[in-house]
Amino acid sequence: MTAVNALRPRHVALVLIGALVAWAAPAASSASGPAAGALDPSFGQGGKVVVKPPAEAGEWPGGQAVQPNGDIVVAGTAAPARNGYVFLLLRFRPDGRLDPTFGTGGRVWTDLVTLATPLQGAVAGDVALGSSSAAAVVVQPDGKIVVGGSTQSGGSTAFAVMRYLPDGRPDPSFGSDGLVLTDFDPATNDADTALSLLSDGRILAAGAAGDAVGLARYLPDGRLDTTFGEAKNGTVTTGQGLLNALSLATEAGGKLLVAGQAGPSGGPFDFGVARYSPDGVLDPTFGDRGVVKTDLGATGEWASGVAAGPGGTVVVGGASGSSFTLLRYLPNGKLDPSFGSDGVSKAGPDIGGAHAMVELADGRVILAGERVAGDWREVAVARYLPGGALDAAFGTGGVVGTDVTPGHDDGAAAVLYPGGRLIVAGTSLDAENVHPGVFLLRYSGVDR
Repeated sequence: MTAVNALRPRHVALVLIGALVAWAAPAASSASGPAAGALDPSFGQGGKVVVKPPAEAGEWPGGQAVQPNGDIVVAGTAAPARNGYVFLLLRFRPDGRLDPTFGTGGRVWTDLVTLATPLQGAVAGDVALGSSSAAAVVVQPDGKIVVGGSTQSGGSTAFAVMRYLPDGRPDPSFGSDGLVLTDFDPATNDADTALSLLSDGRILAAGAAGDAVGLARYLPDGRLDTTFGEAKNGTVTTGQGLLNALSLATEAGGKLLVAGQAGPSGGPFDFGVARYSPDGVLDPTFGDRGVVKTDLGATGEWASGVAAGPGGTVVVGGASGSSFTLLRYLPNGKLDPSFGSDGVSKAGPDIGGAHAMVELADGRVILAGERVAGDWREVAVARYLPGGALDAAFGTGGVVGTDVTPGHDDGAAAVLYPGGRLIVAGTSLDAENVHPGVFLLRYSGVDR
């Protein structure tokens, strides 16, 4: 089995970026509670849940969301034993057990290529006919689950947005059999890597349209929203040196933020950030015609999270080379000299990579990913003060490392959980690196 051909930071192997899924920050825990960053013993086995994939198959997460009842939904990609790649959904109870009322034993695999056939998305005989990959997920107030990713469309790939009923079946009221495809250009590979659910039920998707940023906004029934974008066709494509959007956020006033990679298509790659009006028009007051590119060296960079910071600033998290990295921009797109060192903080693990970012209500920021520990990789979670320094009250010197399995463990997605807790979803690899599996970790007191 080979790794799935999905959109990911260029020159970064084995890890899919997790889209950032927002959750209202809960009240701070009491001082008598567990140490900030300690694993939550009420979840799984000592705070860890490891999901074994079906025989000879592989599964890995792209994004996750928390339902109002505390259930955790993970979306990603599954590789059946014999062929192909399919959308993966897993749902966990608050204590970490797979939810038996969801799909088959808590698991749903969907072959998007066969969705409109009598197979209705089934994976028959451990064979998928197509190649589909999921990278982001949001849960609607009515319990329906929206998943974003990519799938084959002719000779290339297209944005794929799939909506499921609360029990894991495709939602027939959305698109065609629950699926909407958006092909920006038949000659390019397009992939959705981030989703946002708007307050009125519309859905915003962001990712790559070839070697450019692609945005699409959908009505609640899956039709493109023709009030979005300069062309009023529901889609936006932004080049200007940007290659993709790996993360998505919305400012309080409704402006849209995306962050990903910039530079020539063959590298080296820099941080790329863009700001749009609520209806998808680039904001000329930000950077150069709405776009900012930041080069921190020849080692290559990617952005795994973006958020609205204090005072109209824009916070971006990711990696530069093998270092966890945070950047903060002023409202005009210039680096904020009051943050870190001239707007950049490389505090934290320096032999690894950050693949998810969460912003706390008080302005502190959490990055999650992995770092090298001896001969293997382990999950690394770092918490930063609002000024960009590591928060020494978290873990050891601001960093928590977690060894999950005997092999490599890579953090891929992070989301806040009620009670001041944090869920990190990731990928564990077997000795041959060919049968990845999903794990979840739950940490306590991350807001303390």
